[in-house]
Amino acid sequence: MSLNDPQVLEIIGCGVGFIILLIVGYYQSNTAPQMDLREKLKNLAKDPEAMAREIELGTERKSLLSTVDFRSIFARFTGQTYMDSLEKELTQCDIPLKPGEFLAARCGVCLLGFFLTCLLAHNFWIGVGVAGFLAVLHIPVLKIKRSMRVDKFVLQLAEFLVLITNSLRSGQTFLQGVDIASKDSPNPIGMEFRMLLKETNLGVPVETAFNNMLLRVPSEDLKIVMSAFSIQRNVGGNLADIMDQVAAMIRQRIAIQGQIKVLTTQGKLSGAIVGMLPFGLGTVIAFINYDYMSKLWTPRHDTPGAPPLALTDRYLGPILLAIGVFMQLLGCFVIYKICDIEV
Repeated sequence: MSLNDPQVLEIIGCGVGFIILLIVGYYQSNTAPQMDLREKLKNLAKDPEAMAREIELGTERKSLLSTVDFRSIFARFTGQTYMDSLEKELTQCDIPLKPGEFLAARCGVCLLGFFLTCLLAHNFWIGVGVAGFLAVLHIPVLKIKRSMRVDKFVLQLAEFLVLITNSLRSGQTFLQGVDIASKDSPNPIGMEFRMLLKETNLGVPVETAFNNMLLRVPSEDLKIVMSAFSIQRNVGGNLADIMDQVAAMIRQRIAIQGQIKVLTTQGKLSGAIVGMLPFGLGTVIAFINYDYMSKLWTPRHDTPGAPPLALTDRYLGPILLAIGVFMQLLGCFVIYKICDIEV
């Protein structure tokens, strides 16, 4: 293997990039200022268990990875607004990573996928496609994880309100009822309401603590609970009866959503089958006759003695493949939106 071999150049480029990242990380670890106390408390407040571990460990030595300020590195390219939005999304998904660490992991996965694809497939553009796919793969993954966490929270909310109602009718306050119910409830609802209690113990108003919880768990049912609690505090009334009625309404909403999910399952399944059928058929044909299918992603070359091909004729296969993929994704999206009925 000589230096002109593309595989050797790719390996050398990967090594040089890794050395550059090490130098940048070491520079950031030495020049980055210490984390502000308010920022540290903000990060610890997202995870009560991390707060307890921080108190127990004290000034224990930190790893080299924890001293690298990935947020400052990536904020220069993405902007502070994107970092704040990503931090909010990671909190909603209950992923114990900071935005900088998450972006560093994404970059590592993309680079690894790119170089492995180039070494195995010997095609630069396929490697670029795999890296691009890995770069956007987190979008549906985070959306699905956030949706699953919110759905699990909503399913636990009605029973949680019943526990609070029983505590209120026994003569306890709302926060005392939340304390008792959060100890007997599983995560994520138990963890979220324990965090609400910690915030109120630090002097945060209950309404503000509810708003912070609503940012972590974007649920319409939780918004209804927060609105009912705020109205009762401002107007008055029997809070136990109000919570009991809200719990009954949440149960009805869950039942209606279950009926809608059953009725729309056939449409969603049909859309998934129709959407995946061309990709599956194309994969099977590619295994049977690769040369036949490779014309879709391989540019055409000029024929000796013939006039040169135009740009659209040269890349006609990739253009048609991109149009087909776009139309398939558009059809799946339309079917999903038709079957997505809000309650």
